[in-house]
Parts: sequence; structure tokens; C-alpha cells
Amino acid sequence: MDEDYFSLQLSVAAHYAGAADVPFGVAIDRCTNLRRRFNLWGSAGGARWKEFLDETNSISNDHAATLSLCMKLHERRPRIKAGQSFGCFSFDPPDAAGVLRIHFVPPKDTSASPLASENVQARMSELRALFSHVKRTEQVVSVRGVSWLYNIDAYKRLFPRSYTASIRAASFPLHLNGSSTWGQVLNWRQAVKPAMREALLARLPTMQIDSPWKIFPYQPLVACSDVDAFYELLD
Repeated sequence: MDEDYFSLQLSVAAHYAGAADVPFGVAIDRCTNLRRRFNLWGSAGGARWKEFLDETNSISNDHAATLSLCMKLHERRPRIKAGQSFGCFSFDPPDAAGVLRIHFVPPKDTSASPLASENVQARMSELRALFSHVKRTEQVVSVRGVSWLYNIDAYKRLFPRSYTASIRAASFPLHLNGSSTWGQVLNWRQAVKPAMREALLARLPTMQIDSPWKIFPYQPLVACSDVDAFYELLD
């Protein structure tokens, strides 16, 4: 599964490198989430990430060799302590303005579609558990999310109305180094969706160098509301 995912990301990066006339390593850094997948985010992983990018520049015309390098690095990735999660949901600590970021990533042991109608109550229970914890431990003013999932009704139905009513297009440049965009190519089993792969590759000729994320079928959207709307879920 990881091999298919990495291969698709490398194909997108290769197209960007040619279109933007930049080294392959630069394209990988800008257009993939491999750094996060390899657990090399932050200063601790900076040196190894740079070494990897330099290596990819030397084999940029050999997709198989680059993919093999990715697989080896993924297998040897540093083991980091996972942050606290609540089933499919997790959060980043609030920033200086009290804004809490929430994330949705199904656990690896998921045995059924997490957004199926029969699993709505389970997801709601996870949200209540998350915000019960947040209310006890954090100083939060508002909740914010940036994700392609806000295009999906089965996801939006989990949230307070004031939160979903706020959903809008991003007014800032997006990035491709996380899952807010790349996550849409994977199904809940974390395997690449064939139709999504075909759609993404078919759109490569339309890629705009200053906004490569626009080739994705679903664009990340932004949602934000006062945290009180989520605390009401606890009542």
C-alpha cells in the first residue's frame, strides 16, 4: 500500500520538477508528504531529509530506484511517540490565539468504513471524548480544520451546524506536505484508490506551478467556529 502511495507522489513530483524546472528533490519537498511519512519532520529529521533529497537528485530519472529508496527509508524511519488520539480524531495543541486544529485519520486496525452511516454514533462518541479532554486540559477559543474531507457530506454530518456552516475555500496558499490534500487518494484501508490515481495523473498536464494542489479533484476547505459549539456536544 505504501509503495503505491509513494509511487504516485513521486510521479506528481517528477512532473512538477520538469514543469517548474527545479531539482527533483525540491519538487519532492514541495509536492509530497513523504517527510511526514518518514517521520523526519522538524529539526530532528532535517539532516536525514536533506540527505534523502540529495540522493533523489542523483537518480531522478530512475523511478524504480527512487521508489526503492523511499521504501527503505520508510522501513527505517524513526519511531516517534504518537500524540493522543480519540479513535479517528486527534488535535494539535491550541496556538497563541487559542485556535485548536483537529485532524481525522482512521486507525490502522479499522475494519469498516469509518464514515459509514452505521458508524456515525461511534465517531460522535470520539468527538465528545476529544472535547471532554480538551475542556479539562486546554485553553481554547475556537476550533479550526483544513481538509479535503469537508467536501464529503458523510464527514460534515459529524460536526455542529455552526462549524459546517463556516466551511469555505481557503484564502491562503495550500501545501502538499500533509494529508489535508493527499489524504483523498487513499481509502479507509489506506490503499490508493484506482479511480483517484487515474484522475490525478490525468490532471498533471493542467498543473499550475504556483498552485500545484489544484490538480487534486477535491480541494481542501476550511472550517472554523467557537469552541462552545463543540462543548455543547457534551451536554
